[in-house]
Amino acid sequence: MSKQIHEDKIRPFTRIVAGVVVPFLILAFLILYFFPQESGERFAWAINPPMTAMFMGAGYIGGAWLFVNAIFGKRWHRVAPGFLPVTTFTIAMMLATILHWNVFEPNHFPFILWLGLYVVTPFLVPLVWLLNRSADHGTPEEGDVIVPRVARWSLLLLGIILLLFALGGFARPTWLIELWPWTLSPLTARIMSGWFALLGVGGIVIARDVRWSAWKVGLQSIGLWHVLVVIAAVVQRSDFANGLGNWYFVSVIIVLAGMLLLYLMMEGKRKGA
Repeated sequence: MSKQIHEDKIRPFTRIVAGVVVPFLILAFLILYFFPQESGERFAWAINPPMTAMFMGAGYIGGAWLFVNAIFGKRWHRVAPGFLPVTTFTIAMMLATILHWNVFEPNHFPFILWLGLYVVTPFLVPLVWLLNRSADHGTPEEGDVIVPRVARWSLLLLGIILLLFALGGFARPTWLIELWPWTLSPLTARIMSGWFALLGVGGIVIARDVRWSAWKVGLQSIGLWHVLVVIAAVVQRSDFANGLGNWYFVSVIIVLAGMLLLYLMMEGKRKGA
């Protein structure tokens, strides 16, 4: 056990990259979540309606929590499951930018930052994962507990469904536009699909690890993101075609409740152990 604890470390390069990424994520959160109507001036492009911008902003602060843990954390395996989902997301953002290049203003400074970020991170994030992955030997840390099989299979199934949903929305944005409870454009349909791809891959990756310590940061990140999405939906309920009684809002509430129950149960087991 002592050997595993000694080796299961976050390498300096990982901490440096996370330290560079976090300010961009926090800035995106502040702009998109609190000033969604000003996205055209302060962000890469004008995002309408505000609910889409606030959803994205909430996602960025959830991602920031992962990278903050990579900066200050002690164990690599606690943050490792987040890097492949983030890689998937950055690739989706890069492809969406290329496919909808005519929507953007190339001389707009926030867009230049967006473009630079999503040209670099699809290569940088997986590089960090590759360089750090050998640190984890898969051994539970001291005081760790094992996640029940039913929870692992449930998350795996949810991850597969979300990934298929994301692939469908990215390939056929018109399908997602017709299905979605608030207005999307072809660009924002693909952007939303990128976020769902992150969730899908995240669910699949996390479900493959039996250690509760490898689940916690990911669930905290996703939970923070979607609590803020719920708040945004209440604030921007006029953006929804049929109010808050729609399939998406209800699904988020149900999943958040399930995550909270799992989190409380596993933390109780950990403290009991």
